[in-house]
Amino acid sequence: MSNSRSATVMAAAVLLTILVLGCRSHNVLEQAPVLEPPYTREIDTPDVNISPADEAVNVVEPLTVSQQQEPQDWFLSLDEVVQITLNNSDVIRDLGGRVVTTPQTASSIYDPALQETNPQFGVEAALSDFDAQVASNLFLNRDETRAFSSFITRGIQTSTSQNLNNQFDFEVSKQSATGTRFAVRNITLRNEGQRLSITPNPADLPFSSFTPGQYNALFEAEVRHPLLQGSGIGFNRIAGPNATPGNYNGVVLARIRTDIALADFEASVRELMLGVESAYWQLYFAYRTLDARTAAYEAALASWRIVQHQLEAGTADGEQEALARANYYQSKAAMQNALSGGTANSQIVGVYSAERNLRQLMGIPSNDGRLIRPRDEPSAARRIFDWQDSLEMAMVRRVELRRQRWTVKQRENELLAAKNFLLSEVDLVGLYRWRGVGDDLMGNRDVTDGSAFADMWGGDLQGWQLGLQYSTRLGKRREHAAVSAAELLLAREKAVLRNQELTISNSLSGQFAELDRAHSVGRANFNRSIAERQRLDAAMAKYDAQVVLLEFVLQAQQNAADADSEYYRSLVDYNMAVANVHYQRGTYLDYMGVHLAEGPWSPDAYRSYEKEFRRFEPRMNYCVMEPYQISQGPYAQTAPVQEPAISALEGTAVEGEFSPGISLRAPGEYPTKTNEDDVLAPATGR
Repeated sequence: MSNSRSATVMAAAVLLTILVLGCRSHNVLEQAPVLEPPYTREIDTPDVNISPADEAVNVVEPLTVSQQQEPQDWFLSLDEVVQITLNNSDVIRDLGGRVVTTPQTASSIYDPALQETNPQFGVEAALSDFDAQVASNLFLNRDETRAFSSFITRGIQTSTSQNLNNQFDFEVSKQSATGTRFAVRNITLRNEGQRLSITPNPADLPFSSFTPGQYNALFEAEVRHPLLQGSGIGFNRIAGPNATPGNYNGVVLARIRTDIALADFEASVRELMLGVESAYWQLYFAYRTLDARTAAYEAALASWRIVQHQLEAGTADGEQEALARANYYQSKAAMQNALSGGTANSQIVGVYSAERNLRQLMGIPSNDGRLIRPRDEPSAARRIFDWQDSLEMAMVRRVELRRQRWTVKQRENELLAAKNFLLSEVDLVGLYRWRGVGDDLMGNRDVTDGSAFADMWGGDLQGWQLGLQYSTRLGKRREHAAVSAAELLLAREKAVLRNQELTISNSLSGQFAELDRAHSVGRANFNRSIAERQRLDAAMAKYDAQVVLLEFVLQAQQNAADADSEYYRSLVDYNMAVANVHYQRGTYLDYMGVHLAEGPWSPDAYRSYEKEFRRFEPRMNYCVMEPYQISQGPYAQTAPVQEPAISALEGTAVEGEFSPGISLRAPGEYPTKTNEDDVLAPATGR
């Protein structure tokens, strides 16, 4: 006995030492190094095995003004640009480089899925609170005690007792959507007996006794249903089983957070599409500006050569030659800016810069030996939108308002959950127990008390418990504060929604005015371009007849180029005004033919879905009332109204009309250099 006890004490000491020290590593340094102040940390490189993207490193030399070889033309329509952009948009890009400076704020196609699978606030995380819980434990107990007693006749006696008890528990519990908790448990107790030893005085004989052990097997089924606080399918779906005042994470709130994430993603896609269309028409405008500046450059070159011949013939002086030469270099600089401008010192965005901006939004390499050229022509047909229909459309289809309405719905549900915590905790508890006692756990069923499990299933020893459990917090200050906070949050979100609606209404009104202004300015710039061309022809004729000075001819050339550029600027502005009206109406993605949908699943996911659907097929429960409606169903991404009326102005353009489709050259015919016969002149009709 002494050796056994010593071994037990030694094993306990070793186990305690291991638990205290843990897995402490051995320090190979005998003395810590001395750090000389100041101590500076080094910047390390992360050990990440990711190679740079091919589209980022396999890029040819960028296009410049001084290059000798002409790039290959790549004609793209706006629909093709949108398709390429969507195929490459795993991360939503912008021209500001936000993905580089603040990558944590960049939107991506993974955001809705990340919210859906969030292990803390996602839908699956909220549903996991209703999963069945399995708990089990096994304990082996040994207890020794010693007592002293004194009798007059027998003297001082010492008694020693030993108790050996083992216990095994196993429980399966489940929380239902109504708040009811079901539990089924098995408790197995093993009492290996009690040994009692009495050591008397030396005159008496020692005494010892042993009480034999037995098994107790219990099987319990318990139901606990809340009658006030925590009761109801509505509260549990909103707040979840483990909610506290101000901390709610039910499946309804998790689903609303997913819908908010989808709205944010839709807004990001809309901004990307608007940026792509703007960059596409900016590139179109850059080509048209290059055409105008190239024509002005060649006209200035021709004028300079004429003045040089006149100077050699003695009919012009050095001042006129210098003026023509300065005008030539000014036109050349303007043409080069129109070709490759776009830096901080340039006032316009050149073709190369506009093409790089479009490539960045499309998600393709900045240079690949090709030069994108817009194939589509901007529309000049006047579009007429109905104001009342557009206003009602904006109030329904703007994604910002839909997102805010989801937020209001979230606050309404949080207020309902907060009010539930004002109720007292009154639980109806019911328990039924089967008990069995035997010398062995399984044992011999034919012997009396030979098997505890046989005795339990025989049903001779049964018990039950039924009652109410009540508890409450006096004052409920935290609960009342949670209700007040929920009411304030709900009032705030409703106020934000009202102000959003007012702001969107004002923006739509301003965009209607901008649409009309852009069309009117386009008509004016169209007629101005015609007038400037006529003025240039007249000035050239007068200069040939030596009626006007050279300055008037050079000024007329510049004015003609500026008029052509302004006309195409107003044409691009008008098309962007149409796009912005759709933006304010909330129909822009539908206008661009873009619809959002979940990507395809893998084959394994489809097979898993079929299996899980058969397991969790919805069943009608007539004893449980469904909560009030949360969603109105899927959002219709296609606008349920007709397109705006289009007033096409065909034929020869006259004063006050905006040409329906002015095209100085056929689509794709944008030379970087022109001859004198190709001087830009607005045409009347296609």
